[in-house]
Amino acid sequence: MKTFLIFLCLLLSTGVYSQEFKQLDDAKINHQQLQFVKKFVADYFAEQAAGGYYAFSDNTATDAMSNALSASKQKTVYDQLTSAFGAFKSFSYVQTWVDNNSHLTIYRFKGTFGTNNFLEIRVVMNYQGKIAGFFIKPWSETL
Repeated sequence: MKTFLIFLCLLLSTGVYSQEFKQLDDAKINHQQLQFVKKFVADYFAEQAAGGYYAFSDNTATDAMSNALSASKQKTVYDQLTSAFGAFKSFSYVQTWVDNNSHLTIYRFKGTFGTNNFLEIRVVMNYQGKIAGFFIKPWSETL
């Protein structure tokens, strides 16, 4: 069960693992999109902590993403996260990556759960600027 939780991988963009990614330097990052993603992460965990759920919209997420993270699925995952690692405390932005074709953008955050449990929070945006993937996995310094 912990393995399922650790690799909560709702990456719904096809072929993401077959892509080659490169890290963007700060000057090339879409800062408006980064702010959107930061707000999503903050709102997502705030809703979970309050006993609610994050309501995806057609404008912010792909249909597959919205369907995969239903209210009941979000509750199940959050309960598993808090049981295994403690309550969500905070997160900080780490880096941005894009694939060679610039169809996908990955935003990586370092999340703190409980007492010193560090997990990666990864949000994948598609070429339309919609959330296409969401990971919570063990922290690693590399992608």
